Amino acid sequence: MTTSPPEHRIAVGHILADPGAAPDAGPGEIAVVDGRVDRIVPKTSVPADRANLIALPALVNAHDHGRGHRTLAYGAMDDALELWAASLRLEPPVDPYIIAAIAFARMAQSGIAVANHCHNSFNADRLVEEAEGVARAAREVGIRVAFSCPITDRNPFAYGGPEAVAPFHDPDDWAEIVQWTPSYKPAADQLARVDIIEQAYGSDGFRPQYGPIGPQWCQDDTLAAIADASARTGRRIHMHLLETKIQRDWSDSVYEGGVVRFLDSIGFLSPRLTVAHGVWLTPDECALLAERGVTVSVNTASNLRLRSGIAPVDRFLAAGTKFAIGLDGTSVDDDGDALRDMRLFNWLHQGHSVDDQLDRGALFHAASCQGYETFDNSSDAGRLVTGNRADILVLDRSTMTADWLVPPEDLVEMLLARMTMADVRELYVGGRQIVADGKALGVDLPALEQEAHDQALAIVRSGEFERRRTLINRHREALRAYYKAGAYRGIGRH
Repeated sequence: MTTSPPEHRIAVGHILADPGAAPDAGPGEIAVVDGRVDRIVPKTSVPADRANLIALPALVNAHDHGRGHRTLAYGAMDDALELWAASLRLEPPVDPYIIAAIAFARMAQSGIAVANHCHNSFNADRLVEEAEGVARAAREVGIRVAFSCPITDRNPFAYGGPEAVAPFHDPDDWAEIVQWTPSYKPAADQLARVDIIEQAYGSDGFRPQYGPIGPQWCQDDTLAAIADASARTGRRIHMHLLETKIQRDWSDSVYEGGVVRFLDSIGFLSPRLTVAHGVWLTPDECALLAERGVTVSVNTASNLRLRSGIAPVDRFLAAGTKFAIGLDGTSVDDDGDALRDMRLFNWLHQGHSVDDQLDRGALFHAASCQGYETFDNSSDAGRLVTGNRADILVLDRSTMTADWLVPPEDLVEMLLARMTMADVRELYVGGRQIVADGKALGVDLPALEQEAHDQALAIVRSGEFERRRTLINRHREALRAYYKAGAYRGIGRH
C-alpha cells in the first residue's frame, strides 16, 4: 500500500503567480507537495489574519559575496571599485560559517530564496574547509546557494600588477605592501578544488561553480582552461565583467577587439555563464552575449555606491540579452534589502516620459525566473504554477497601504512603490518555511551577529589593525594616483 506525500497549504489574500505578467488571482491557498506547487486552490475568503498577505515567487540574488560584516563597519568606505577593493584587506577574519550564516539569514529575511555566492576567502589555501562552513550555513538557513569558487592568477594590487603600481607608493610603504603579494596556485590546482568541493559538499541546494574573478584577474590560459572544463562538465561559470570604466579602458588597451570578443574566441561565452555588472558593455557586445545565451547580473546599488555607473539595461532589452538582479553585498541602505533595491532598479530603467522601457513582467522575471537559471540552469522556478519549485515569498501589505484612502487597483504597482524587507512575513524554499514573522527560523541571527562582532572587535582592538588601516589608506591614495595617471593602459597587451 502506498501513501500520498503530505500536503501543506499556504493561505493568502492575494496570489501573484507571475507578477506583472498575470493578474492577481485573489484569495486562495497554494498547495505544496514534495517541495513543489501542486495546485492553486481559489477561495472566496481566507482567515482575517491572512487577508492582507500577498504570495509571489521568491527572489534570487544573482550576485553576492555573502558579507556578514558590512564593509563600512571595518573602514572600507565607498569609493571607486579599484580603491574600495583595497580596503577589503581590513576585514577581520571571523569564522566563515558565522559570516555566511549571517549573510544568508539576512537574505532570507529580505525574501531571497537563492543566492549566487562569490566567495571571498580569508585564506585561499583553506578554500575547501571554508566551503564546508558556507554549505552548512546554507543548509541551516535554508536557502539555495551557488558557491562560486574564486580563481585568480593575475594582476594583484592593480591592473598592470605590482611592478606598475610600485612607483606611485612611498618606498617604505611599498616594502610592506609588496609582502601581501599572493602566491598563486597553478590553474589546474585551482580548478581541481572545484571538483573537490563538489564531491564533498555538492547537493541540490549547494552548487559549486567556477569563479574566475574577472578577466583582468585571470591569465588568458586560465580562462581558456575554465571554458574547456565548463564545456566538459556542464558546470556553470560566474565572473565579474566590465564593471568599471577603468576596467573598460584597461581591457580595450590589452585585447584587440575588446575582451568580450576575446572571451568568445576561447569558447568562454555560453548559456552556462553568468557575468556580474556589465556596466560598460557596448551594444555589439550585448548582442553577442545574447547570441551566446549569457546572463548578466545587474547590481544596481553596488554600481552606484562604487562609482561604476548604471548598467545598460536598455541595451540588454534591445539585444535580447538575458539579465538577472543581484545585491553584490552592497545595498542602497547597507541593510541587504533586496526589495528596496528592486524598486531602485525599476525606477532607473522603466524609461522616460510616457514610454515604458522595462515592463513589470520583465522586471519580476529578472528578479526570479532568470536568477534560477544562473543557479542551476533551471526553468521550473520563478512562477507559482503547478510543478514548479515551491519557493514562495509572502508579503504583508498592511503597512504599505495603511494611509491609502481607496484599495490599490494594482498590487504590483503598489509593491514597486513601497515594498521593503519590513513587509516580509514568510519565506518558503522547496516548501520548507525558513522565515516566519520576518525572522529567519534556521539560525539565531542576533546571536550570530553578536558573535561575529565580538570576534572582529577583538582583532580590531589588538593594536595592529589601526596601523594596517593607516597603511591601506595610503595604499588607496597611491592607487588613485596610478589610475588617474592612466599608467595601467596597455600593460599585458597581446
